[in-house]
Amino acid sequence: SGLGPYGAGDSGTAASHVFQSIRPSPLPDLGEPCTEPSEDAKDKIQFAVNNLARNNLSEKTGEVDKMLQPKYFIWFSQDIMVKRASQEPNYHALYLQFVEALNRPDLTRCILRETLVSISRLLNAETTPGSSRDQGYLKNLGAWLGGITLARNLPILRENVSFKDLLCEGYNSNRLIVAIPFVCKVLEQAARSTIFHPPNPWLMSIMGVLAELYDTANLKLKLTFEIEVLCKALTLDVKDIQPTAILGSQPMRGAVDALTADLAKAAIGGDTGDTRGPAGAGAPAADAAGTLAGAVQMPVINGADISVDILGVLSQHASFHTAESLFAQQPTMKKIFYMLTERMIREIIPIHVARSIYVAVSCTRDTIQKDFCGEPNEENVHRAAQV
Repeated sequence: SGLGPYGAGDSGTAASHVFQSIRPSPLPDLGEPCTEPSEDAKDKIQFAVNNLARNNLSEKTGEVDKMLQPKYFIWFSQDIMVKRASQEPNYHALYLQFVEALNRPDLTRCILRETLVSISRLLNAETTPGSSRDQGYLKNLGAWLGGITLARNLPILRENVSFKDLLCEGYNSNRLIVAIPFVCKVLEQAARSTIFHPPNPWLMSIMGVLAELYDTANLKLKLTFEIEVLCKALTLDVKDIQPTAILGSQPMRGAVDALTADLAKAAIGGDTGDTRGPAGAGAPAADAAGTLAGAVQMPVINGADISVDILGVLSQHASFHTAESLFAQQPTMKKIFYMLTERMIREIIPIHVARSIYVAVSCTRDTIQKDFCGEPNEENVHRAAQV
């Protein structure tokens, strides 16, 4: 499973994560290093939780509270995530009552953090889109996250989860199959809230993105059903929700931002540095010919020698068919395309021009020497060279 042994840690570097919009908070200061309890203490704590029921909640809470030291909070939080919340959605309410009865604020913060860590691992795991088991775990953890926050009238901070960005990331990476069910399960818990139920602006802004996906993303039946179930839980009609228009501006936004940053210092108009590719490319031929008397030297040309306004020519004569809609939505992309094309021309053309000049001069010299090798009159040779 993408949860790992305890649902903790990273599933890769941040750069490899598709979903960057979910960010667990740092560990709270517990006053001592985190560790696991002894095997005997583990068995007693897990036995008490395994036998937890509504009629013995106070008794079991007291048993666990005596053994649960702050240095065990991370282990306990991970155990709750992997063995309870991700696999036993029918007992979420009981486990929430159990955590509230323990009344340990630092433990609650640790549980929220480990919930987000486990969710991030599952969202970004390569196997989750193809694993119904992991998708089930993710939905259960989504319901758990909503239960420990929204259902208790506690917000989910944007610095921890940005739901609109998460949906956009799922749309751009073709991973809506994991993003939509997770978001829907979290938001379902808003129906139990006195603050975050409709028409709460925060909730409705996320519902607007889901409505846009419902209308325009050509979703599979499974995903449209998830949105419809969410709307039913919130007593909403998806057709009455005003869809946003943010997904239309999303395609390749990350690529545009990256290219814009990389090319921010790029000059337009030929100041691309000394592109002395021709000298390097033709050096072996020139050296070989240099052993012969009167050898033709390879000319050295760089991008600055091209006096044509390449950008002006491109803007006048370049036409786009399949990419026209993209360039209309992302004008920066068109500018970047022109800049890259100009740089390519200034780097490549001098190489071919220099080689063409070298070949033409060499062939002319060899032809004249061959045709006039027996000509006694030097003036005829000069006249032939001028012609």
